[in-house]
Formats: sequence, C-alpha cells, structure tokens
Amino acid sequence: MDTRIYVAAHKAFEPPKLQGYIPLQVGAALHEDLGYVRDDSGDNMSAGNPNWCELTGVYWIWKNVECDIVGLCHYRRYFNGPQGFLTVEDFERILDGCDVITGISSMPPDRDLYAQYDRKHCTRDIMNTREVIERVCPADLSAFDAVMNSRLISVGNMMVCRKPLFDDYCGWLFAVLKEVEKVTDLTGYDDYNKRIYGFISERLMRVYLMNRPLRVREIEIREV
Repeated sequence: MDTRIYVAAHKAFEPPKLQGYIPLQVGAALHEDLGYVRDDSGDNMSAGNPNWCELTGVYWIWKNVECDIVGLCHYRRYFNGPQGFLTVEDFERILDGCDVITGISSMPPDRDLYAQYDRKHCTRDIMNTREVIERVCPADLSAFDAVMNSRLISVGNMMVCRKPLFDDYCGWLFAVLKEVEKVTDLTGYDDYNKRIYGFISERLMRVYLMNRPLRVREIEIREV
C-alpha cells in the first residue's frame, strides 16, 4: 500500500526517520529552496501561503499526488503513538477501523468558537464564511452553527485518510474558501491575521466531518 505522510514546513528541520514521511516545503514559491518536496510545482497556489498557511501544501497534495492513503502533519506537530511517531503501518491499521484520523479536538477557553474567533481575529470573516456556506452548501449550515457554538477545533488541519476522501474534503473546503476570498478585504490586517484561510479551515474541518457519515478517530498531537 502506498501511504504518504507529508510534513509541512517553511524552514529547515529534522524529519522523522521513518518510511513514508515526506517533508513538504509550503510557500516554496516565495522562499529559498530547502531541498524538500516543494508545493510550487504542477497545479499549485504556493504564492498564496501568507494567507493560506499549510493549505498551500494541502492543495498541492490534492492536485498532484496519487497514492492510497495520505496525511498531513507539521514539522513540529505529529500524531503521537506508544513509541513516539506513528508509522505508516500504524496509520494503515487504524484506518482499517475508521475513515479518517484527526488530532484530539482542542478546547479553547472561550465560551465558544464565535467568541474565540472574535477575540483573536476579525468576526466579519467568520460571518462571511457562514454566508458562503448558506449559499453554496446549505446542507452544511446546521453543522457550521453547531461547530461554531461549540469549543471544538482541529488545529493545523492535520488529518490522515484514504486519498479519495481527502480529495472530496479538499474539493469542498477550497470551494468554500475561494468564495470567502472573493468577499474578503485584507486591508489593515497584520501579518498574523492575514493568515485568514488557514484559521477558518481549522473550524471548517469539523463541519465537514460532523455532517458526513464518517468514522473519525482522534489521536493526541505531539509537539516536538
């Protein structure tokens, strides 16, 4: 089985010395070559990395990679296992009993994700996202409201699943975010808040998972 776990990175790091882990330089079109697989070949949106964060890597995987199972982690965040990093054999075994692996849902201290987004970002952007969902995929609106009124969030867009499911998720996610982009004005945003689409997608993953008949396995994320 062809299982690939891409490790998103924007700077040099020490990759796990395990079969199937592939360093992926995100925003490669804007920076010096690190010697990793780059997200600026083929069909890509690498130059948009300041606004899209690791999603430029997600997009590149979606459009340019063919394999059986695919996953994303970060150069300093990995799925944790009894012996440290999970191996590709671990992922394959776990996916025999579920559809998708994500990190254990984080629970911000705020009352809900609306309050959390309002405190850290621009409320207008998340309300624009709600309007887009109501317009382009109204069947997901109740799930969006449920997620935003909860305290659950998928940090870093980390997931592992079979490639057809990954492709379906990406098709949905980027369709929503591209519509949000059309109604977004980043004038006056600092560099942190210009990473808007990465922030919004961390909320949208829960929406997609909640509103589809998927078996989700949550695993602790280990920071290194």
